[in-house]
Amino acid sequence: MRVHHTISLLVATGCLALTGCDPQPADTGGGPAPSAATAPAPAPAGSSAAPPKTGKAQAVVPDFVGQVLQTAQDRAQATGFYLLSSHDALGRNRHQVLDRNWKVCTQTPAAGTTTGTTTRIDFGTVKNEESCP
Repeated sequence: MRVHHTISLLVATGCLALTGCDPQPADTGGGPAPSAATAPAPAPAGSSAAPPKTGKAQAVVPDFVGQVLQTAQDRAQATGFYLLSSHDALGRNRHQVLDRNWKVCTQTPAAGTTTGTTTRIDFGTVKNEESCP
């Protein structure tokens, strides 16, 4: 009996919460229904609206070769590049779990390239004590 009472109380509370969140005002029948295709009011004459954003942010890709992977990632982010990946440059499919233990041997795109900051930068890496291929 107690379980049914608790379930009923939860259902009633949920229904009240949902109906209380209705953002539409109740129709009182006192006027025409609002139009769904209402256009925004035009800007007053002489005012200037902000121009729409066009294009993507651009930046020059720094040279990361020879840096510790963690440092290279930090510098890339400071430059505006947040899509970063790395791989084992020796082809051993090792994962760069501790970024401070790896150094950058190659990078794509190349240093000096001007590109959108949404471009992925990929680092070819080896362990700090290893030589680059």
